[in-house]
Amino acid sequence: MNKKLKTKNYAIAIIGPTGVGKTAVAFEIARSIGGEVVNLDKIYTFKNFPISSGLSETIKEKRVKRHLYEFLEPNQEIISPIDYAKMIHAACLQISSKKKSFIIEGGSTAYFPSFYENNKKNHFCKIIVGLKFSTAFDIRKKMIRRIEAALKEGILEEVKEGMTKYKDSLIMNDAHFVVPLVKYLKEEISLDRAKDEIVDRCLEYVEKQMTLFDQYKEIIWIEHDPKLLTKTVEKILALV
Repeated sequence: MNKKLKTKNYAIAIIGPTGVGKTAVAFEIARSIGGEVVNLDKIYTFKNFPISSGLSETIKEKRVKRHLYEFLEPNQEIISPIDYAKMIHAACLQISSKKKSFIIEGGSTAYFPSFYENNKKNHFCKIIVGLKFSTAFDIRKKMIRRIEAALKEGILEEVKEGMTKYKDSLIMNDAHFVVPLVKYLKEEISLDRAKDEIVDRCLEYVEKQMTLFDQYKEIIWIEHDPKLLTKTVEKILALV
């Protein structure tokens, strides 16, 4: 590893649409520079739904310290955007006090605006990088692959348990992967129809995310190919 990377403190936020690969990039950067990762995703704040939220691989990562992931019970109230922005700021200051780098990651339309305003006021994050799909990328196909992988991991069992324990929670009533599967488990729709609804919900959210992010001209956009993870990491680090 380049010695300059070891001694330089990075302060980076990585945002972008769901499914683009933000979390994988953030953790790869953290591994490369000895940094810590801070969560900017609403669903990632909740416990007990690692497959439904897409965190199942991330929580297996033991080499990188992470902050503000899975600390709320599923039936707890969501933290307000203003309060959560303050929590992110505090986590970043705590990491910086150890002379370490932090990488903020997430695509929450609920939390990004407040984070952005807090950062504009306090200037703790140096750059905000947006990852986007290439124009030729088949987003629908990737979503289908993610659904099939989640089914193999056991998402139906996870959702079924949630229907008993947390039926009135945000995840059970709002999460893109969960709502259609609840309908399936209640025998209201077929599994194929549930898969289609998951894809449709995810694509609609991607559009909503990009509409929001387009309002912030300071975001530096990079096309990300998951097969070229190292290349994306190098591009981001070169920006700071």
